[in-house]
Amino acid sequence: MKHAIIVGFGLAGFQYALELQKHKKDFIIISNEEEGSSRSAAGVFNPTVLKRYTMSWKGKEFFDQAIITYSLFEKTYNTSIFNKVPIKYYFNRLSDHNNWTVASQKKGLNHFLSQSIINKVDGGLKGDFGYGKLKNLGKIDINKLLDKFKNKLASDCFSQSTFNYKELKFLNDKIEYKGIKAKYIIFCEGFKLRYNPWFSYLPLIGSKGEFLYIRTKAISQKEIIKRGLFIVPMGKDLFWIGANFDRKYKTLRPTKLGKEWILSKLKDIIDCSFEVVNHKAAIRPTVLDRRPLLGSHPIEKNIYVFNGMGTRGVLMGPLLAKWMYNFVVGRKKLYPEIAIDRFETYFSNPRK
Repeated sequence: MKHAIIVGFGLAGFQYALELQKHKKDFIIISNEEEGSSRSAAGVFNPTVLKRYTMSWKGKEFFDQAIITYSLFEKTYNTSIFNKVPIKYYFNRLSDHNNWTVASQKKGLNHFLSQSIINKVDGGLKGDFGYGKLKNLGKIDINKLLDKFKNKLASDCFSQSTFNYKELKFLNDKIEYKGIKAKYIIFCEGFKLRYNPWFSYLPLIGSKGEFLYIRTKAISQKEIIKRGLFIVPMGKDLFWIGANFDRKYKTLRPTKLGKEWILSKLKDIIDCSFEVVNHKAAIRPTVLDRRPLLGSHPIEKNIYVFNGMGTRGVLMGPLLAKWMYNFVVGRKKLYPEIAIDRFETYFSNPRK
Protein backbone atom coordinates (compact mmCIF):
# COMPACT_ATOMS: atom_id res chain seq x y z
CA MET A 1 0.00 0.00 0.00
CA LYS A 2 1.20 3.50 -0.84
CA HIS A 3 1.40 6.25 1.70
CA ALA A 4 -0.19 8.71 -0.77
CA ILE A 5 -1.51 9.19 -4.26
CA ILE A 6 -0.59 12.55 -5.77
CA VAL A 7 -2.68 13.81 -8.67
CA GLY A 8 -0.83 16.33 -10.83
CA PHE A 9 2.85 16.95 -11.49
CA GLY A 10 3.40 20.68 -11.60
CA LEU A 11 5.29 22.51 -8.88
CA ALA A 12 2.77 21.60 -6.15
CA GLY A 13 2.77 17.88 -6.98
CA PHE A 14 6.54 17.84 -7.26
CA GLN A 15 7.11 19.68 -3.97
CA TYR A 16 4.78 17.40 -2.04
CA ALA A 17 6.37 14.28 -3.57
CA LEU A 18 9.80 15.66 -2.65
CA GLU A 19 8.62 16.21 0.93
CA LEU A 20 7.34 12.63 1.11
CA GLN A 21 10.64 11.41 -0.28
CA LYS A 22 12.50 13.25 2.51
CA HIS A 23 10.42 11.36 5.08
CA LYS A 24 10.85 8.02 3.24
CA LYS A 25 7.14 7.77 2.45
CA ASP A 26 6.00 5.76 -0.56
CA PHE A 27 3.83 7.49 -3.19
CA ILE A 28 2.60 7.40 -6.74
CA ILE A 29 2.10 10.45 -8.95
CA ILE A 30 -0.70 10.35 -11.51
CA SER A 31 -0.41 12.93 -14.29
CA ASN A 32 -1.28 13.00 -17.97
CA GLU A 33 1.78 15.24 -18.51
CA GLU A 34 -0.18 17.93 -20.31
CA GLU A 35 1.82 21.16 -20.18
CA GLY A 36 0.42 23.31 -17.40
CA SER A 37 1.28 26.69 -15.95
CA SER A 38 4.31 25.35 -14.01
CA ARG A 39 6.19 24.27 -17.12
CA SER A 40 5.25 27.51 -18.84
CA ALA A 41 6.52 29.80 -16.08
CA ALA A 42 9.83 31.69 -16.25
CA GLY A 43 10.77 30.48 -12.75
CA VAL A 44 11.63 33.92 -11.33
CA PHE A 45 12.50 33.60 -7.65
CA ASN A 46 11.49 36.81 -5.85
CA PRO A 47 9.89 37.34 -2.38
CA THR A 48 9.32 41.09 -2.84
CA VAL A 49 6.28 42.93 -4.20
CA LEU A 50 7.92 45.57 -6.38
CA LYS A 51 4.69 47.38 -7.18
CA ARG A 52 4.25 48.24 -3.49
CA TYR A 53 7.89 48.10 -2.32
CA THR A 54 7.03 45.48 0.32
CA MET A 55 7.78 41.86 1.15
CA SER A 56 5.22 39.28 0.10
CA TRP A 57 3.36 37.41 2.85
CA LYS A 58 6.01 35.53 4.89
CA GLY A 59 8.35 36.16 1.98
CA LYS A 60 11.61 35.72 3.91
CA GLU A 61 10.43 32.42 5.41
CA PHE A 62 9.49 31.11 1.98
CA PHE A 63 12.79 32.32 0.56
CA ASP A 64 14.93 30.69 3.26
CA GLN A 65 13.20 27.31 2.94
CA ALA A 66 13.35 27.45 -0.85
CA ILE A 67 17.12 28.06 -0.80
CA ILE A 68 17.60 25.06 1.50
CA THR A 69 15.34 22.82 -0.59
CA TYR A 70 16.76 23.68 -4.01
CA SER A 71 20.37 23.52 -2.77
CA LEU A 72 19.76 20.05 -1.35
CA PHE A 73 18.03 18.99 -4.57
CA GLU A 74 21.04 20.10 -6.63
CA LYS A 75 23.37 18.13 -4.36
CA THR A 76 21.19 15.01 -4.25
CA TYR A 77 20.51 14.93 -7.99
CA ASN A 78 23.95 16.17 -9.03
CA THR A 79 22.49 18.96 -11.14
CA SER A 80 22.13 22.73 -11.36
CA ILE A 81 18.62 24.19 -11.41
CA PHE A 82 19.03 27.49 -9.54
CA ASN A 83 20.66 30.35 -11.42
CA LYS A 84 21.64 33.32 -9.27
CA VAL A 85 20.66 36.25 -11.47
CA PRO A 86 19.97 39.84 -10.29
CA ILE A 87 16.74 41.60 -11.22
CA LYS A 88 16.98 45.12 -12.59
CA TYR A 89 13.80 47.02 -11.78
CA TYR A 90 13.44 49.94 -14.20
CA PHE A 91 11.59 52.94 -12.80
CA ASN A 92 8.64 54.61 -14.52
CA ARG A 93 8.84 57.96 -12.72
CA LEU A 94 11.24 60.05 -10.67
CA SER A 95 9.25 59.52 -7.45
CA ASP A 96 10.19 55.83 -7.62
CA HIS A 97 13.71 56.83 -6.56
CA ASN A 98 12.52 57.91 -3.12
CA ASN A 99 10.24 54.88 -2.70
CA TRP A 100 13.11 52.57 -3.57
CA THR A 101 15.57 54.31 -1.23
CA VAL A 102 13.16 54.08 1.71
CA ALA A 103 12.31 50.43 1.00
CA SER A 104 15.95 49.39 0.59
CA GLN A 105 16.64 50.43 4.19
CA LYS A 106 13.83 48.41 5.75
CA LYS A 107 14.59 45.22 7.62
CA GLY A 108 13.93 42.24 5.37
CA LEU A 109 13.82 44.21 2.16
CA ASN A 110 17.41 45.36 2.65
CA HIS A 111 18.54 41.76 2.03
CA PHE A 112 17.19 42.00 -1.50
CA LEU A 113 17.12 45.67 -2.55
CA SER A 114 20.47 47.35 -3.23
CA GLN A 115 20.46 50.96 -2.04
CA SER A 116 22.13 52.35 -5.16
CA ILE A 117 20.03 53.85 -7.95
CA ILE A 118 21.68 53.52 -11.35
CA ASN A 119 20.87 56.02 -14.07
CA LYS A 120 22.92 54.35 -16.78
CA VAL A 121 20.86 52.61 -19.48
CA ASP A 122 22.08 49.14 -20.45
CA GLY A 123 22.56 48.14 -24.06
CA GLY A 124 19.38 47.41 -25.97
CA LEU A 125 17.13 48.88 -23.26
CA LYS A 126 15.25 52.11 -22.59
CA GLY A 127 15.14 53.77 -19.19
CA ASP A 128 14.66 57.50 -18.66
CA PHE A 129 14.53 57.15 -14.86
CA GLY A 130 17.18 54.50 -14.26
CA TYR A 131 16.81 51.33 -12.22
CA GLY A 132 17.38 49.63 -8.88
CA LYS A 133 18.94 46.21 -8.54
CA LEU A 134 17.57 43.26 -6.58
CA LYS A 135 20.25 40.93 -5.25
CA ASN A 136 20.40 37.39 -3.82
CA LEU A 137 17.70 36.29 -6.27
CA GLY A 138 17.49 34.40 -9.52
CA LYS A 139 15.43 31.82 -11.31
CA ILE A 140 14.67 28.12 -11.23
CA ASP A 141 14.84 25.94 -14.34
CA ILE A 142 11.43 24.38 -13.70
CA ASN A 143 11.40 21.94 -16.61
CA LYS A 144 14.84 20.60 -15.70
CA LEU A 145 13.76 20.32 -12.06
CA LEU A 146 10.64 18.31 -12.87
CA ASP A 147 12.35 16.11 -15.46
CA LYS A 148 15.30 15.27 -13.18
CA PHE A 149 12.96 14.25 -10.38
CA LYS A 150 10.66 12.21 -12.59
CA ASN A 151 13.47 10.36 -14.34
CA LYS A 152 14.87 9.15 -11.01
CA LEU A 153 11.55 7.75 -9.81
CA ALA A 154 10.89 4.01 -9.79
CA SER A 155 8.46 2.79 -12.45
CA ASP A 156 5.69 2.21 -9.89
CA CYS A 157 5.93 5.79 -8.59
CA PHE A 158 4.63 7.56 -11.70
CA SER A 159 1.61 6.86 -13.87
CA GLN A 160 1.28 8.91 -17.04
CA SER A 161 -2.48 8.91 -17.35
CA THR A 162 -5.55 11.07 -16.89
CA PHE A 163 -7.11 10.70 -13.45
CA ASN A 164 -10.67 9.34 -13.50
CA TYR A 165 -12.58 10.72 -10.50
CA LYS A 166 -15.27 8.05 -10.81
CA GLU A 167 -12.80 5.26 -10.05
CA LEU A 168 -11.76 6.57 -6.64
CA LYS A 169 -13.09 4.30 -3.88
CA PHE A 170 -13.32 4.93 -0.13
CA LEU A 171 -12.37 2.01 2.13
CA ASN A 172 -12.78 3.00 5.78
CA ASP A 173 -9.53 4.80 6.65
CA LYS A 174 -7.93 4.46 3.19
CA ILE A 175 -8.69 4.99 -0.48
CA GLU A 176 -8.26 2.90 -3.61
CA TYR A 177 -7.78 3.91 -7.22
CA LYS A 178 -7.58 1.29 -9.99
CA GLY A 179 -6.21 -1.30 -7.59
CA ILE A 180 -3.77 1.11 -5.92
CA LYS A 181 -4.45 1.46 -2.21
CA ALA A 182 -3.16 4.42 -0.20
CA LYS A 183 -3.72 6.15 3.11
CA TYR A 184 -4.88 9.29 1.33
CA ILE A 185 -4.97 11.19 -1.93
CA ILE A 186 -3.83 14.76 -2.52
CA PHE A 187 -4.93 16.81 -5.53
CA CYS A 188 -2.29 19.14 -7.01
CA GLU A 189 -4.03 19.76 -10.33
CA GLY A 190 -3.52 23.46 -10.88
CA PHE A 191 -6.40 25.09 -12.72
CA LYS A 192 -7.97 21.67 -13.40
CA LEU A 193 -9.10 21.67 -9.78
CA ARG A 194 -12.14 23.57 -11.02
CA TYR A 195 -13.43 20.28 -12.46
CA ASN A 196 -12.66 18.21 -9.37
CA PRO A 197 -15.97 16.92 -7.87
CA TRP A 198 -14.68 17.33 -4.29
CA PHE A 199 -12.99 20.71 -4.53
CA SER A 200 -14.78 22.54 -7.35
CA TYR A 201 -16.56 24.66 -4.72
CA LEU A 202 -13.30 26.49 -3.95
CA PRO A 203 -12.94 29.92 -5.63
CA LEU A 204 -10.07 29.01 -7.93
CA ILE A 205 -10.72 31.65 -10.58
CA GLY A 206 -7.61 31.21 -12.71
CA SER A 207 -5.76 33.77 -14.73
CA LYS A 208 -4.69 33.24 -18.31
CA GLY A 209 -1.20 34.43 -19.10
CA GLU A 210 0.27 34.81 -22.56
CA PHE A 211 4.01 35.08 -23.10
CA LEU A 212 6.58 35.21 -25.86
CA TYR A 213 10.01 33.81 -26.50
CA ILE A 214 12.22 36.20 -28.39
CA ARG A 215 15.80 36.01 -29.63
CA THR A 216 18.22 38.93 -29.66
CA LYS A 217 21.94 39.42 -29.14
CA ALA A 218 21.54 43.03 -27.98
CA ILE A 219 20.40 42.31 -24.40
CA SER A 220 22.57 40.76 -21.69
CA GLN A 221 21.85 37.24 -20.51
CA LYS A 222 23.26 38.06 -17.06
CA GLU A 223 20.21 39.73 -15.50
CA ILE A 224 16.42 39.71 -15.38
CA ILE A 225 14.65 42.91 -16.42
CA LYS A 226 11.42 44.01 -14.78
CA ARG A 227 9.35 46.95 -15.99
CA GLY A 228 5.73 45.93 -16.18
CA LEU A 229 6.81 42.84 -18.07
CA PHE A 230 9.55 40.43 -17.14
CA ILE A 231 12.42 39.88 -19.57
CA VAL A 232 14.02 36.64 -18.41
CA PRO A 233 17.19 35.20 -20.02
CA MET A 234 16.87 31.55 -21.03
CA GLY A 235 20.29 31.02 -22.63
CA LYS A 236 21.50 31.05 -26.26
CA ASP A 237 20.21 34.62 -26.87
CA LEU A 238 16.68 33.50 -25.94
CA PHE A 239 14.39 35.46 -23.59
CA TRP A 240 11.04 34.72 -21.93
CA ILE A 241 8.77 37.79 -22.18
CA GLY A 242 5.61 38.07 -20.15
CA ALA A 243 3.10 37.90 -19.01
CA ASN A 244 -0.32 39.42 -19.25
CA PHE A 245 -3.26 38.66 -16.92
CA ASP A 246 -6.63 37.77 -18.40
CA ARG A 247 -9.49 36.47 -16.27
CA LYS A 248 -11.98 36.69 -19.15
CA TYR A 249 -10.22 34.05 -21.22
CA LYS A 250 -12.26 32.17 -23.81
CA THR A 251 -9.64 29.62 -24.80
CA LEU A 252 -6.25 28.26 -23.77
CA ARG A 253 -4.87 29.17 -27.17
CA PRO A 254 -2.64 32.24 -27.47
CA THR A 255 -4.39 35.19 -29.10
CA LYS A 256 -3.42 37.89 -31.56
CA LEU A 257 -4.62 40.52 -29.09
CA GLY A 258 -2.43 39.08 -26.33
CA LYS A 259 0.62 39.05 -28.57
CA GLU A 260 0.04 42.63 -29.67
CA TRP A 261 -0.31 43.76 -26.03
CA ILE A 262 2.98 42.12 -25.03
CA LEU A 263 4.81 43.50 -28.06
CA SER A 264 3.53 47.03 -27.39
CA LYS A 265 4.78 46.86 -23.79
CA LEU A 266 8.05 45.28 -24.86
CA LYS A 267 8.81 48.04 -27.35
CA ASP A 268 8.50 50.55 -24.50
CA ILE A 269 11.30 48.70 -22.71
CA ILE A 270 13.79 47.60 -25.35
CA ASP A 271 15.48 49.54 -28.11
CA CYS A 272 16.85 46.84 -30.39
CA SER A 273 15.81 44.38 -33.07
CA PHE A 274 14.52 40.96 -32.03
CA GLU A 275 12.88 37.86 -33.46
CA VAL A 276 9.70 36.35 -31.99
CA VAL A 277 10.42 32.64 -31.71
CA ASN A 278 7.26 31.41 -29.99
CA HIS A 279 3.98 32.59 -28.51
CA LYS A 280 2.28 30.50 -25.81
CA ALA A 281 -0.40 30.67 -23.11
CA ALA A 282 -1.28 28.96 -19.83
CA ILE A 283 -3.74 29.39 -16.98
CA ARG A 284 -2.33 30.16 -13.55
CA PRO A 285 -4.20 28.59 -10.60
CA THR A 286 -5.00 31.88 -8.90
CA VAL A 287 -7.47 32.14 -6.02
CA LEU A 288 -10.06 34.79 -5.21
CA ASP A 289 -8.02 36.14 -2.27
CA ARG A 290 -4.65 35.44 -3.95
CA ARG A 291 -3.58 32.90 -1.34
CA PRO A 292 -2.90 29.16 -1.79
CA LEU A 293 -5.41 26.40 -1.08
CA LEU A 294 -4.28 23.77 1.42
CA GLY A 295 -6.40 21.43 3.50
CA SER A 296 -8.71 18.43 3.66
CA HIS A 297 -12.18 17.96 2.28
CA PRO A 298 -14.90 19.04 4.75
CA ILE A 299 -16.42 15.53 4.78
CA GLU A 300 -14.00 13.06 3.20
CA LYS A 301 -11.03 13.55 5.51
CA ASN A 302 -8.55 11.42 3.56
CA ILE A 303 -8.87 13.65 0.47
CA TYR A 304 -6.57 16.67 0.43
CA VAL A 305 -5.82 19.64 -1.78
CA PHE A 306 -2.54 21.50 -2.36
CA ASN A 307 -3.07 24.16 -4.99
CA GLY A 308 -3.41 27.83 -5.90
CA MET A 309 0.19 29.05 -5.66
CA GLY A 310 -0.31 31.33 -8.66
CA THR A 311 2.78 33.22 -9.81
CA ARG A 312 4.97 32.41 -6.77
CA GLY A 313 5.10 28.63 -6.98
CA VAL A 314 8.90 28.33 -7.11
CA LEU A 315 9.20 30.52 -4.03
CA MET A 316 6.34 29.23 -1.87
CA GLY A 317 6.26 25.58 -2.87
CA PRO A 318 8.97 24.13 -0.58
CA LEU A 319 7.64 25.62 2.68
CA LEU A 320 4.00 25.07 1.75
CA ALA A 321 4.79 21.39 1.09
CA LYS A 322 6.41 21.15 4.51
CA TRP A 323 3.35 22.72 6.15
CA MET A 324 1.07 20.43 4.16
CA TYR A 325 2.94 17.32 5.24
CA ASN A 326 2.84 18.42 8.88
CA PHE A 327 -0.89 19.01 8.53
CA VAL A 328 -1.61 15.61 6.98
CA VAL A 329 0.79 13.44 8.98
CA GLY A 330 1.50 15.50 12.10
CA ARG A 331 -2.03 16.91 12.43
CA LYS A 332 -0.64 20.40 12.85
CA LYS A 333 -2.89 23.34 12.03
CA LEU A 334 -2.42 25.35 8.87
CA TYR A 335 -2.25 29.13 8.85
CA PRO A 336 -5.81 30.44 8.37
CA GLU A 337 -4.58 32.54 5.43
CA ILE A 338 -3.95 29.38 3.36
CA ALA A 339 -6.33 26.80 4.90
CA ILE A 340 -9.38 26.01 2.76
CA ASP A 341 -11.49 26.30 5.93
CA ARG A 342 -11.70 30.00 5.12
CA PHE A 343 -14.09 29.06 2.32
CA GLU A 344 -16.29 26.76 4.40
CA THR A 345 -19.42 28.74 3.54
CA TYR A 346 -18.72 28.09 -0.15
CA PHE A 347 -19.13 24.38 0.59
CA SER A 348 -22.12 24.55 2.95
CA ASN A 349 -23.98 27.12 0.85
CA PRO A 350 -22.93 26.39 -2.74
CA ARG A 351 -23.76 28.97 -5.35
CA LYS A 352 -25.45 27.71 -8.49
